Amino acid sequence: MNRFFSFVKVASFILLSVVFFSCHKNGTVEEITIKKNGNILFQFTHLNNGNELLFDTMIYRTSTGNQYMINDLQYFISGFQVHRAKDKWIQIVSDKGIHYIDAQDKSTFLWKVTDGIPPGVYDSVSFIFGLDAANNISFRFPDPPERDMFWPEILGGGYHYMKMNLKWKNNSMTDPMPFMFHLGIGQMYNGDSTNTDSIIGYIQNYFTIKSFSPFAIKDNQLTRINLIMNIEKWFDSQNAFNFSDYPMGIMQNQLGMYRACMNGRKAFAMKNEQ
Repeated sequence: MNRFFSFVKVASFILLSVVFFSCHKNGTVEEITIKKNGNILFQFTHLNNGNELLFDTMIYRTSTGNQYMINDLQYFISGFQVHRAKDKWIQIVSDKGIHYIDAQDKSTFLWKVTDGIPPGVYDSVSFIFGLDAANNISFRFPDPPERDMFWPEILGGGYHYMKMNLKWKNNSMTDPMPFMFHLGIGQMYNGDSTNTDSIIGYIQNYFTIKSFSPFAIKDNQLTRINLIMNIEKWFDSQNAFNFSDYPMGIMQNQLGMYRACMNGRKAFAMKNEQ
């Protein structure tokens, strides 16, 4: 029995030596490096004109002369990919590639991606703002807070891409008015009516953002990437947004949602925190 156990120990040592060491032709020995994947930690930051977003304070102004305050901000991002040169990319599958952010809930500001990302230099990150048609499925989120982002079935179902509730006023107004800057599936109506009985089709308003800022993934290390939402860009980038053009908010107003989505393509920036 002692001889048997001695044989096992010797065999185990030989096996480990084969795994971890190799011999050069000149007889020297080198250790084989086994590469380990890295991980990404996404951080979400919300700014207005370069400063931290403040809620419930009428201190912001659009280029059209509207004063406004932000009361609530929640949104989904999904379909994350990290890109390398020559069109190589890796799809993020952690949490099915979907993350919910509430700009007043710091627990949602960090998202650690558990996918193992091969080491190397990457040139960009892309993601979908909102949920695409394949993922925007009614009742997929049974629990709050994601559940409370539902989009009415009659308006296309699924979930809001974003809820931004605010109040605004201009120089001719005494009191501020509420405004629902909500994005989701749009509707096509028969004629000029916006009555739900006249809906004849739906429009997917989600869009893809790609941010170029090279970053490195290193063996067995966590890479932090900061995704910054610049709130003012939703109102002043491609389209100068005037709240008075949409008295009922932009929900059920496809033109308003389209213009907002065009602005939203300019609302994000990426910063490598390594």
